[in-house]
Amino acid sequence: MNKKLTVNMITKMSIFAALTVIFRRFLTITIFSSTKIGLGYLPTIMAGILYGPLAGGITGGVADVVGMLMKPDGVFHPGFTLSNILIGAIPGFISYNIFKRDFKNKLDWICLTSCIFVFMGVRLLLDSLWLTHLYSNPYIFYIIRNFLKDAVEAGLNALVLIMLIPKIKKYAYKKL
Repeated sequence: MNKKLTVNMITKMSIFAALTVIFRRFLTITIFSSTKIGLGYLPTIMAGILYGPLAGGITGGVADVVGMLMKPDGVFHPGFTLSNILIGAIPGFISYNIFKRDFKNKLDWICLTSCIFVFMGVRLLLDSLWLTHLYSNPYIFYIIRNFLKDAVEAGLNALVLIMLIPKIKKYAYKKL
């Protein structure tokens, strides 16, 4: 990613943020009252992988704030906004700095590594901390409760990313 955000890139980031809001709020499956599985974070992760950590972080932060304003699905906590920023920034860092955007040879590793860090790091470990602050249950309670769900989501999102990125990559860098 070049060091500045262009109007074209901001437009595409806003599309990814809007898709994130729609996916998270309307296209998730609720298993129990507080357990949701879906592809809600997929557009934010994709924005990070395609456009870098800054664009991914902005996309995640904007999607979280807009989503909470449109259709709140719980109590607002700034920690969850930080988590959403990291959900976009970490895949961007992995894609741009570790794998040097080698989509042709290392796309599988970029997607798998990104999803493991996002779901098992940010969603499982960091979001459990925010839930502990909000509801005063033990930290380990949230870790145990969400481990299997986050592992399934990591695998599901990685598979979809591996299939989807080659199809949209040519449009991602094209001027609108």
